[in-house]
Amino acid sequence: MHTMAHPLQYTAQTRESSSSSTTTTTGSGSGSGLESGEVKSVRGQEGGTEKDTEAQVVPVQTRTTASSTEPTEKDDLPQLHFTFRWSSVLSYIAFLIFCNLLIPCLLFYLLRNFTSMTEKEVIGISSAALGLSSCFDAPFRLYRLARYRFYYGPLGSDTWWHLDFVMWTYTFALFVFAPPSAIAPAIPLYLNQPTNQHPPSNFFLMSTPLLVLPIGIVFFYSLLEPILPVRCSSEPSGNPMKPAVFYVVKDVGSVDFKLGRGWRGVMHDRYRVSPSFRSLMRLLTLYWTLSTLVYTGVIAAVTWASPLQFAFGWVLGQFFLWAGVSALGCVWITRRGLRREWIWFEAGGRGEVGRVREMREVEKRDGGSEKCKGRERVVRGDGEKN
Repeated sequence: MHTMAHPLQYTAQTRESSSSSTTTTTGSGSGSGLESGEVKSVRGQEGGTEKDTEAQVVPVQTRTTASSTEPTEKDDLPQLHFTFRWSSVLSYIAFLIFCNLLIPCLLFYLLRNFTSMTEKEVIGISSAALGLSSCFDAPFRLYRLARYRFYYGPLGSDTWWHLDFVMWTYTFALFVFAPPSAIAPAIPLYLNQPTNQHPPSNFFLMSTPLLVLPIGIVFFYSLLEPILPVRCSSEPSGNPMKPAVFYVVKDVGSVDFKLGRGWRGVMHDRYRVSPSFRSLMRLLTLYWTLSTLVYTGVIAAVTWASPLQFAFGWVLGQFFLWAGVSALGCVWITRRGLRREWIWFEAGGRGEVGRVREMREVEKRDGGSEKCKGRERVVRGDGEKN
């Protein structure tokens, strides 16, 4: 995710004990174009003993202000500080390509052209190599999520088997992906027909679409905003389901990029206070849903209409080509959406952010009364539940 700079400059007052003087700190966001304010600290004496006093702050002067009231930190958007190392990302991509493209293609074409193995045997060996990466990344992610639950797990629950959205969806997709790889070589045996009449290659090459399509179905289902019957990541049961991309960004950032539970919290805060951010999450979910449908349709057409010699390498390579092109489109949509969110924020969203946060504080104090929830929905102006 793109990290937005703090749009506001604010001042914070602090009071210290008699052993230290009272100080004030000034914070500002880079690129905000605001002038720094003058901060004065007062120190009191009474009977030879230091006395706690409140720091006096000269109001910060800004070049452009929407109102006479000085903006505070609570009026700022929750900042998404997404940090990562390109070396780690590129290494993981290389690992996926090596396990799911290079090794299967080498085995298939070498065994097919330089040995006397049957097509059934070649497909069986190649299919065993295809799922090699899942034997590493899925168990390691599950271990990190369960073993270090208090650092990376979903909010609101410390039960180890309450996994996040990405883990459950990935597991579901793997179960759908497995049958073509497992039973494709044996299809001619069950049909009691020669291999050349009922080649298992067509069914085997549908493995990658059957890995992608279930994820697309889950993404589409999330756009309907159904009421959750069970807990979904940090979302308790009984709440409307958020767009799937929201859960993916939150879970991957927290676990895979080791940003921890703090990342989960700030994602929920950003989604709660920003209508533009909610619209971006819905748009990205729709984008990936359509992308999975296009990929599945193209692969199915090539699989059943092309000879095995061509289709095998093309289908496996097309998966990474599709993922790369779709990722570039996702980056463009994300940057465009964040720019629109910034325009909304500067045009008047700052005050709305502060009001929503005030309503949340009132709701927490009043025990989450329905009256406070209704007031918050009116302020947000979209009628959504959190």
